[in-house]
Parts: sequence; structure tokens; C-alpha cells
Amino acid sequence: MRKSRFIIGGILIFLVVIIIAAVLYVRPSRTLDMQYSEVDWKDKLSQMVSNRNTELILSESDINNLAKRGITEYIAEHELPIEVTGAEFSLDGNQVTANLNGAWKFLDIGAEVHYQIHYSNGVLALQPDSVKVRHISIPPQQFGLEPMHVDVASYLPQGVTIDEVDFPGKIVRIKFSFDWLELINSLRPA
Repeated sequence: MRKSRFIIGGILIFLVVIIIAAVLYVRPSRTLDMQYSEVDWKDKLSQMVSNRNTELILSESDINNLAKRGITEYIAEHELPIEVTGAEFSLDGNQVTANLNGAWKFLDIGAEVHYQIHYSNGVLALQPDSVKVRHISIPPQQFGLEPMHVDVASYLPQGVTIDEVDFPGKIVRIKFSFDWLELINSLRPA
């Protein structure tokens, strides 16, 4: 009788240790937030006008801000099985890595999500490819991740059209065409 209690107690302690180890394993390794800054399109476009350049470079920071805004808007419209509490995005060509922190029930989770990014008709589309929690791969659908769309063209003033978008390395290069007269009028102070 005493031996069976000892075995049951040992099994319970083992299970508690396993559960604690799993909780500690999936918790975020970094503190991230969902705060973002608006991209100052007017300033970027003013520089282009003064230089007579039709190409705009978005940095990793700009993409990080646009993506966080896109996630914030997406979360407001869709229910996810986890609460996203923080994010940070990095670029490598048309590959985007999103380090995400979230909460699921009582668990804090840190994950790395890999996306393919594509551009078409004024919209940046992010397609989730894979999710990793530390070194464990999980299908993106299990977290409710679906393609995201950031309508970049909607942030631009009248008279500006996006012709082409390239993803060389850690930047996004956007080539525009302009109705110069309409653009200059939209940039004048009110």
C-alpha cells in the first residue's frame, strides 16, 4: 500500500514537472509590444518631389509599423484563438519573420512566424508559411493565422500610383508614377 502511494506520488510530481517545463518552454523569450508609429508618407513623398525621384524605400522599421497596424486592424475584425500581445517583424527579401508574443488561456506564448510577402494592386499580402514555438513547428492554421493584407495604396495622397514593388534584402523598394500637379497641390499646407 505504501509502495503504491509512493509510485502515484512520484508520477504526480513527474507530471507537474513536465507541465511546468512545458509552460516555461513556450513562454516568450523577449518582451514585445503592439505599439506602432504611423509612416510619414507626406514627408517621404515631399523628399521624392524635391529630388524628382519616383522611387520610395521602406525600411524594416517602416514595414514593422505597417505590419503591426495591419495586425491591430485584423484583430479588431477577427477572433483569434490566441491574444497577440506583441510583435516584431524583420525582412529578408520577400520573406518576413514575425516574432510574436501572445496569450492563450493561462499561457504566455512566444512564437516565430514566417511569411511570404507579395505585392499586387496597392496591397501587401502576407501569407503565413510556418510557425515555430522555440524549435517546435506548428501549422499556422492551428493558431488561426490567415493571409494578411495591408492596403498601402490607401495611405497615399491623390495623384500617386504604385507601379512596382521589389523586395531586395532588408528594404522594400516602391516605384511610383505621379500626377505632379495634383501631388504638389496635396502637399501644400492647408
